[in-house]
Amino acid sequence: MKKTTFRNLFIALSFIVILLPIYPSIQSYFSKRCITEKYGVDYNEQRKKLGLYILPASWGRRNLDSCIIWYNPSGHVGHRWKNIAFKGCNIQNELDLFAFGYDAEKKLYTKVLEVEAIYDVQAKVVDIRYKVQTASSSRPTTKAEADSLIRTLGNVDPK
Repeated sequence: MKKTTFRNLFIALSFIVILLPIYPSIQSYFSKRCITEKYGVDYNEQRKKLGLYILPASWGRRNLDSCIIWYNPSGHVGHRWKNIAFKGCNIQNELDLFAFGYDAEKKLYTKVLEVEAIYDVQAKVVDIRYKVQTASSSRPTTKAEADSLIRTLGNVDPK
């Protein structure tokens, strides 16, 4: 009986030692999958209800450690990307970037609008912040001004 207990303990410890180094990768994979399933394209109806910008199904996706970035694969002006930050399977914020100008020589945007939706621990939107950035300045703005700027683009996916 003692040999069996020792052998079972040895097998269990060996299993833990093997899984320990790959645990962060497994956890990261399932967190990103959870976020993609809960807050990807299927969440667009809820985004519309909240007054947020939808995530087009045609966009590409890049997975990073604590966020997933969906990006527009074409052009340099318009709704460029949506970054969803998370911790575990809990959303922390959504950040949309709209570009109004692009300097091809310098390879940078000349004017952008950031729209950030901040979520609480129950995944409820608690604040939406708007910020306009140019090469020389960055300033908060109002929803009305942000909407007015976005209307000038003409080809932005609706809220």
